[in-house]
Amino acid sequence: MKASVLPKRYAIATAVALLAATPFAVTARALDMVISTNDGPRTAIVLPAGQSPRPTVIVLHGAAATAEIIVRESGFAEAAAAAGFTAVFPQGFYRRWHDLRSGGFDGPDDVAFLRALTTRLIEEKIALPTRIYIAGISNGGAMSFTMVCKAGNLLRGIGTVIANMPVGIEPCNPPPMALVMVNGTADPLMPYNGGKVGWLSGGGAFWSVKQTVDLFTHRNGCTASTERPLSGGDHHEGPHVLEITWQNCSSGHPVILYRVDGGGHQIPGMPTFLSFWLGRTTSDISAASVIISAFARDTGEAK
Repeated sequence: MKASVLPKRYAIATAVALLAATPFAVTARALDMVISTNDGPRTAIVLPAGQSPRPTVIVLHGAAATAEIIVRESGFAEAAAAAGFTAVFPQGFYRRWHDLRSGGFDGPDDVAFLRALTTRLIEEKIALPTRIYIAGISNGGAMSFTMVCKAGNLLRGIGTVIANMPVGIEPCNPPPMALVMVNGTADPLMPYNGGKVGWLSGGGAFWSVKQTVDLFTHRNGCTASTERPLSGGDHHEGPHVLEITWQNCSSGHPVILYRVDGGGHQIPGMPTFLSFWLGRTTSDISAASVIISAFARDTGEAK
């Protein structure tokens, strides 16, 4: 396995963007799960929502972050607990995910790892098999899209923050499923309109937000969309949030884009870091909360 690395600025910036918020204590209810793979033992933190199988979200950290950081500082642990979801936080090798993008880094078989993790969660009666979702931030969001393309039959939906579909994993023909995306239009790392990632353009390429959403609206049989501003009035300072919801989807699954106009490579609802470098964010929504809330409302036919 080749141990190449992301551009240093990309890795450092992504890590710094995740390194502060109100801490969420990892309590005694947390389980440490170890999965045997061809790349060696892999780990995940599991926060069960109860004793019986429950709706479950698998949350993937960004490049240079860790599972522990995301448990404490992304908002997903709290949002999942409030909705009665079990939350699972796997750890990537070298603090990143091999999302199979063209021009990206080499790495372990993360698709196989996440498949094995999902199977284990079902076998141990932790996850409800028909209600397993995946979510991710930045590189973790890209890996979430890769899982939808390569193992979509295991999943009921996907939520991503500051991430688009990686170029190079086509063809991608996922089954109908829920999609929630949160993207900033002024993201200096993950271009809203697609293209190469990062300031040095050395981290591979991605689809545009529109191309990514179009794939899911097509797969879900959606025919129309509505727009709803979520920001605080005409004099609200900072990036504005527009909720775009696709309706009349024959699958019954939601397709929602939270477009953060003027937003950068930041997690909405969490503190802003290095805004001169990563851009601005907003507190008008919590990315984790809107994703988990959409999953909880998902009424599409179970696969």
